[in-house]
Amino acid sequence: MTTKAVYIKQLGLLPHPEGGWYKQLYHSEDTFFAPESNGDRYRYTSILFLLDSTHPSHFHRLNHDELWYFHDGSPVTIHCIDVNGNYQTVRLGKNILAGERLQFRVTKKTIFASEVTDSNSFGLVSCMVSPGFDYHDFELFTKAELLADYPSYTELIDRLGS
Repeated sequence: MTTKAVYIKQLGLLPHPEGGWYKQLYHSEDTFFAPESNGDRYRYTSILFLLDSTHPSHFHRLNHDELWYFHDGSPVTIHCIDVNGNYQTVRLGKNILAGERLQFRVTKKTIFASEVTDSNSFGLVSCMVSPGFDYHDFELFTKAELLADYPSYTELIDRLGS
């Protein structure tokens, strides 16, 4: 069984500003002008992303869709707050009989965070963004910002806000 430390070392993963570890693997060869970003973007970007039970991905938002693909480890729970303030949770994992999914799309403008809830465990996923990821299209939220808009999600925001 491959451990978190082995994945981090062998895949060359680095700490991610939103939490966890990552490495960008691919992006399209060409770029185009993305009006919603007001700038040139790759057509897609793809990363490996590893979370563990003590390093969640904190609440953030992208202005493009992001596809998540489960690879290994424990399930990863994605917490989503849509543009209307509705909350949804999805578990990525291999146990499809228990409702886990192998893939999930986080739609653009959704505020979301993700975590591994099994203690002393990790989850390895890939994430693909189209048009490609750029930090100009990324917003990381503080707990105070989120609590002002979503007070009914206090426990979740306290746990996964930055």
